[in-house]
Order: sequence, then structure tokens, then C-alpha cells
Amino acid sequence: MISFFISLGFYLVIGLIFWRLKILKKQYLEPVFMWVMMAGIFMLCQPFYILLYTYGYAVLLTGTAGYIFSIHLK
Repeated sequence: MISFFISLGFYLVIGLIFWRLKILKKQYLEPVFMWVMMAGIFMLCQPFYILLYTYGYAVLLTGTAGYIFSIHLK
């Protein structure tokens, strides 16, 4: 449950930053969320630090939801 709130908060913060800076465009958001997804995959696959593994799914979920949102922008 905590991972849901972390992913939701991260998604809202990134969305607000891009919205306030008026750069809510597909060309900027797609690469950002791709990197967030890659970070989530890395966090899930690394064997060294349990905290990264714990929040890896939340980061991956955030990146996936953000990417789905960004591909529907013009």
C-alpha cells in the first residue's frame, strides 16, 4: 500500500513540475518516464540493497503509468 502512495506522489510531483513549466509535451515526458521505468527495473534486479528492491515496483509502476499518460499527449 505504501508503494502505491509513493508512486502516486512521484507521479503528481513530476506532472506538476512539467505543467507549471509549460513543457507538458510528448517529446519531453516520454524519455523521462522511460528512464523512470529503467530505474525501476534496475531497482528490482539489483541484489545489494533491500530498500531499492522494496520501492522498485513503485518506481516501475510510476514510470509505466507516466509513459502511458505521455504517449497520449499531442
